[in-house]
Amino acid sequence: MEAVNLRRTDWQNLGGLFALAVCIGEIAGVWRSLNPLLVAWNQPEYSHAWFILPLAAFIFVQRFRSVHPDDNGAAGVLVAILSVVIMLFAWATGSYTASVYGAIVGIIGFVWSSVGTEAMKTLMAPLVYLFFMMPLPVAVYISTSAEMQLLSSKLGMVLISLFHVPASLDGNVIVLESARLEVAEACNGLRYLFPLVSFAFLTSMLVEDRFWKKALVLLSSVPIAIITNGGRIAMIAVLLDRFNVDTSTGSAHDFEGFTVFALCIALLFLEVWCLLGIGSPRGRFLVSDLLILDRGTFQPLISWPVSRTSLMAGSLLIIGTSLFASLPVRTEVVPRRQPLALFPMEFKGWRGVPHTLDDESLNSLRPTDYLLADYTYEGGASGPLNFYIAYYASQRGGIHSHSPQLCIPGGGWSIISLSIITMPMMTGGPISANRVVIEKGGVRQIVYYWFEERGRHIANESALKYYAIKDALVDNRTDGALIRVVTPISGGDEATADSTAGKLVADISPFLQSFVPGQMAQ
Repeated sequence: MEAVNLRRTDWQNLGGLFALAVCIGEIAGVWRSLNPLLVAWNQPEYSHAWFILPLAAFIFVQRFRSVHPDDNGAAGVLVAILSVVIMLFAWATGSYTASVYGAIVGIIGFVWSSVGTEAMKTLMAPLVYLFFMMPLPVAVYISTSAEMQLLSSKLGMVLISLFHVPASLDGNVIVLESARLEVAEACNGLRYLFPLVSFAFLTSMLVEDRFWKKALVLLSSVPIAIITNGGRIAMIAVLLDRFNVDTSTGSAHDFEGFTVFALCIALLFLEVWCLLGIGSPRGRFLVSDLLILDRGTFQPLISWPVSRTSLMAGSLLIIGTSLFASLPVRTEVVPRRQPLALFPMEFKGWRGVPHTLDDESLNSLRPTDYLLADYTYEGGASGPLNFYIAYYASQRGGIHSHSPQLCIPGGGWSIISLSIITMPMMTGGPISANRVVIEKGGVRQIVYYWFEERGRHIANESALKYYAIKDALVDNRTDGALIRVVTPISGGDEATADSTAGKLVADISPFLQSFVPGQMAQ
């Protein structure tokens, strides 16, 4: 009877199947995250993400045939371990984006462990390209969107002035003589910026030239998107003022968007063409090389290199993702509370008048429940105080309180000063709160705000992020609220405004925990 000798070549013949099993395992491990990911891809800002996976795979396959694997893949095992840790963290915090990040990191770790560090320098770019299909965390998106709205408005005003069109800027609203043009969230430029930066990274991968040229192509996509979006806003304003043609809505608006993005692509290609001619030897654009497909293109994948490090990394990923996929979904703890519609309108000499948010604000803020009311104190010297609570039963999906510091400039207000002060509370002692003095058209107000987060009164927004992660991991809770008080400054008397706002905060404090739950008994 002849003995069977398991040779290296036998393993090599199974290498492609092993690599395929690892990839399928990574996808299966994050199957619960695929639905929200696909929902995000249906948004205009991320609609380009549908093309990233096939393009990244195509470029990876083309590059893989030219690499020479080595045995220096130990770092890939560490990356694979990091991938499993990220996935477990995603499960504990309920973050679908973190779980997909973990899967991408896992693929990178497995490839690294298989081909070694030197070959990874060639293969890293198409793998990193996969991160471009991920939506920004909502907290980052909200702050970026607010900044982009302001920047687009200001840049649009600069370009409008070149046409000698009389206009003024009120926050995110461009005031013309005949109309008001609002630079809404949809016009913040992110619908150009995200796909253009992604396209610039793809273009840089296809340029065979010095690294600084590739980096310049990627970095330049940001100002190109911002400037062209400002030009689009200016064009809408000029057409509206000079010719009474409104292109801010409807099919004309969509056509403008398509035209401006095509201009962005043209400018990017013009830049690449100019850069390729700088220096010697002249750089190349490798699109034609990528179109070559034959049997030799896929043979290296079938004979995927198998080594001890790749077996270790692959096994860790398969076991880790299987464990991750089998874990039950953590049902978040949402405490019982009273609806804010029952918040008292009369107490201790205060009389309130409730108001409602407009549909656009509700769609942007998306609170679970909210209270907006003007409170006046009987015999008080100052005008009514605006009181606002935005409560969120869950902040796991990225929906959370918006910092007033992001919204204030959008309303046309300038921030004069910002500080953290102590405000009185009748229950639990004094708390820290943000105090923001704002001004608009000679009118000054003071905004006080803090975050009620599961029994904590938080003013520092960096601490807010820390406790959000900690409480999600330990207590399985992410509920919380923003509390804001706005008071006018009458005759420049800030001391009276501070005193009146402090009294309102102290008087409402006994009611808060019924509407915004604090700590729960273990």
